[in-house]
Amino acid sequence: MKLPTTTHPIQCLLSMLILIAFRAIYVFSSIYCSRKGNQPRRKRNFYPRDRPARTLVVLGSGGHTTEMLGIIAQLQRDRYKPITFIIACTDSTSERRYQHSDHLKPDSVYRIPRSREVGQSYFTSIFTTLWSIASVFRLVFWTRPDVLICNGPGTCIPVAFSVICLRILGWCEGKLIFVESFCRVESLSLTGRIMYFIADRFIVHWSELQEKYALTELLT
Repeated sequence: MKLPTTTHPIQCLLSMLILIAFRAIYVFSSIYCSRKGNQPRRKRNFYPRDRPARTLVVLGSGGHTTEMLGIIAQLQRDRYKPITFIIACTDSTSERRYQHSDHLKPDSVYRIPRSREVGQSYFTSIFTTLWSIASVFRLVFWTRPDVLICNGPGTCIPVAFSVICLRILGWCEGKLIFVESFCRVESLSLTGRIMYFIADRFIVHWSELQEKYALTELLT
């Protein structure tokens, strides 16, 4: 009697990797196509939808936090909720700024390890970034964001990486919105150069940057 054949574990693993690879191709292709057709938009209604979007907002530090608070102040709260702020553990100023501002208040706040401190070498930042990714992955898993909004600095990289991975796996919608810093007129920041390849919408403040980087969108 012929025994039933069983699937080898390696074959199962290869099949899963192939499916993930095709899913990744689909996600990044959709990102490219959506950005290629972007037009300047006056309202910060990033993604019209039938239900409120679960939103993650990464607060950087200093001027980044000030800029981000100004950006999200114009969001329509009925379209973007719940809103979760993510702050680096060593960032002592961002929390004070949003608590004492008149801008939109978050529904929850989480702190994560900073991926790179100011002045830290790029080599050692590789290890701190990996640790930050491991720490933030569980947070992103449980919040299942529909939208991630960030504007620099390196704190947003582990969050964006976790969101895009879970989006490829189909766990969350995870649209990535990156707003380059206002002070960036002719060149992108280090974070911007990374996010340029994975963000669904890459928004700049200056026409000089938009002319130089074709897949950016000018905020008017």
